[in-house]
Amino acid sequence: MGRPLPCLCPKFGRCGVAVLVAVAGWSPLGARAQSVARPVSPYPVLDDPPPPLRPEAAPDAFPAPAPEPAAQVVTAPPSLSRFAVAATLAFAHQSETNSSLTVATPVLRGLYKIRPDVMAELDWGFALLLDSEVSASARSGNPWLKGWYRGERGLLRWYAGVGVTVPLASVNLGPDGRIARALYNQSAAAWGLWDDWRWTPGRMALPIPAALWYTLSPHVIATAEAALAPVVGVRDGEGGTDLLAQLAVGARFLLPHDLWVCPRVQAVLLPSASVDRLQLAAGLRVEWAPRFGRFFVGALVNLDEPLGVFGRGTQTWGIHLGKELDL
Repeated sequence: MGRPLPCLCPKFGRCGVAVLVAVAGWSPLGARAQSVARPVSPYPVLDDPPPPLRPEAAPDAFPAPAPEPAAQVVTAPPSLSRFAVAATLAFAHQSETNSSLTVATPVLRGLYKIRPDVMAELDWGFALLLDSEVSASARSGNPWLKGWYRGERGLLRWYAGVGVTVPLASVNLGPDGRIARALYNQSAAAWGLWDDWRWTPGRMALPIPAALWYTLSPHVIATAEAALAPVVGVRDGEGGTDLLAQLAVGARFLLPHDLWVCPRVQAVLLPSASVDRLQLAAGLRVEWAPRFGRFFVGALVNLDEPLGVFGRGTQTWGIHLGKELDL
């Protein structure tokens, strides 16, 4: 969307632009808070709840009588949340001389805590398209079933998982096949091709994701995410085995009123058949984390070809809105 920026630089030289976006948030933090903020993971259910506050009792002028045995009340500790749900909506818009295209990609997630350190998750995305001729199209992405293992040591927290996608995304050879393939491509572009196996028609993947969070201070958390995914064609015309890889680094900065600012830079290694093998993107996300879940809004800009704002890219960027809630 918009006109290309008048900035031309080598493909890998644009990494510097991405790094500047991430480093922009490292400003002086001021005085530290008296209470240490706990790390925040991608899902609220993965976070340990803060310990309950115990108000200090005012001294009584006279000692209270001992309670009757029949009147004693034993309060059990509150149970931890075992299930979390989340919904994210990413959308992108492109306009040309005589036409325009709007793509929305809602992604629904449900996560169940089997044990304190073992979780199971279902991730399912959908692709919706509306063009300037007021014609609409909707397709299902590939549902992603995965399991997570959580561990921590001191200020370091990590997650590792393994999953499999169900190849529901498909295109046909009829007149609608070209539109369906373009819809999947635009949906993946709205995410900077991150978790691209959600939108690969006729292909099955075995993603292996992992993540690290390190608490630098009560206000700053450094983050890193990566994943490898072998993909295999399961339908005619979508054959062949390939490997997708992705890496993201970022940080989380705690502001007053439970607000988090999260810059991020990501790189995705595209399939071997692609002319451009690496897709870079930079994003900025603002989260509000009250007691009843987490709201967030963010923007992601693709930096280089084939989708980026530099060079001959398609100037694709996406807006993300979401809500996460543990039950």
